Amino acid sequence: MPRPKREVEVRNLNLQISAPLYEQLKARSEIKGQTMTTTLERILSLFFKNHPNDSLEEDA
Repeated sequence: MPRPKREVEVRNLNLQISAPLYEQLKARSEIKGQTMTTTLERILSLFFKNHPNDSLEEDA
């Protein structure tokens, strides 16, 4: 059975991360019973929610 379609517009993100960070993400996904995409989206959403006033400009 295919996954249901998302109701929001999506963009692809291709990245390389360190092996230890990947393993943490993978373990968290398995514990939560989520895909790695869902886990990463939730982590990023929480970060941006908790840091709304962070400057988007590079640090000097």
